[in-house]
Amino acid sequence: MINATQLADHLHKSVFSVAFAGNTILPAGTRQAPYVHNIHSIHYIVRGAGYYVMNNVKYALVPGAVMVFVPETTFEWTISDSEDVEIYHIRFDYQMCYKEKQEWLTRSSGTWLAPLRGMITTVRPAEVRRCFDKVFRLWKAYDPISQYRCNLAFRELWLSLIDNMYDAQYSSDADSAIQFTFRYIADHFQSPLTVEQLAKSAGLSTGYYSRQFKRLTGFAPKDYIIRLRVTKAKELLESSGLALTEISKLVGYEDEFYFSRIFKRIAGMTPSSYAKLSRKL
Repeated sequence: MINATQLADHLHKSVFSVAFAGNTILPAGTRQAPYVHNIHSIHYIVRGAGYYVMNNVKYALVPGAVMVFVPETTFEWTISDSEDVEIYHIRFDYQMCYKEKQEWLTRSSGTWLAPLRGMITTVRPAEVRRCFDKVFRLWKAYDPISQYRCNLAFRELWLSLIDNMYDAQYSSDADSAIQFTFRYIADHFQSPLTVEQLAKSAGLSTGYYSRQFKRLTGFAPKDYIIRLRVTKAKELLESSGLALTEISKLVGYEDEFYFSRIFKRIAGMTPSSYAKLSRKL
């Protein structure tokens, strides 16, 4: 699979010409029999459900997805019986043209984009849709200035896709780093933990770490730690028979009274009341 940096380098050395740009409705319940698609093209799924099959690989159509085609792609599609599918679709030609060591080089695009064939899931679909719509509107104008702008807008579309690919890759890497801190928190919940310390261990800024942590868990890091400590305290109150002072320390709180306030805020009752209730059950 081509990554964002490789794609940017390739497209930087390429010249594009938009051959067609359209906005089309594929009616509910319709189907296209397999045929060979012989031009570079790119689709944006605006709405609807169904699936594309490209070289025997099946892709469920979802709004916001981008589909990339290269020449010699066997293609078919089936649209859901319940709703139409709306797409933007752009056909284009391109070749590589760049300067290297004071010499201009021109090369065929060949099959370079082939590894990109299939579905690209966008991080910011509204932004990508605006780019498709801009290419479509400029293409319809037909005059030379609009066509020049259309080709520039098409390059902007690819830049938007590169940004989306990079952000998706970065987000995936960041998610893995944050998930590592989940395990660290579970193993060290009794110890003093700060958001700054956890963010540093993930290699992320404190603000970004906190936002992504909440996206993944539904809680800010501090609240997540508190709730984990309360959960552990409940387990000890139910089964250990230890004094509240000892349980407080085991879950990371030196101050028994502060721990009791935290516990009541989360559990809705004091630790003593919880212990009595659990013994009755």
